[in-house]
Amino acid sequence: MTLIQLIKQIGLLPQTIANVFKKRQQQAALNELETERLDRIRNPSKYRGK
Repeated sequence: MTLIQLIKQIGLLPQTIANVFKKRQQQAALNELETERLDRIRNPSKYRGK
């Protein structure tokens, strides 16, 4: 039973790695948006007219 589970996990490894990279990309994008949002709150004059 353990050998079968190991083979399944090895088969899913590429998908798991892809999911990790996708999640990191999404988190980086969210962090960038949040950084800009906070900057707009802290420095509204910098964004006037945009």
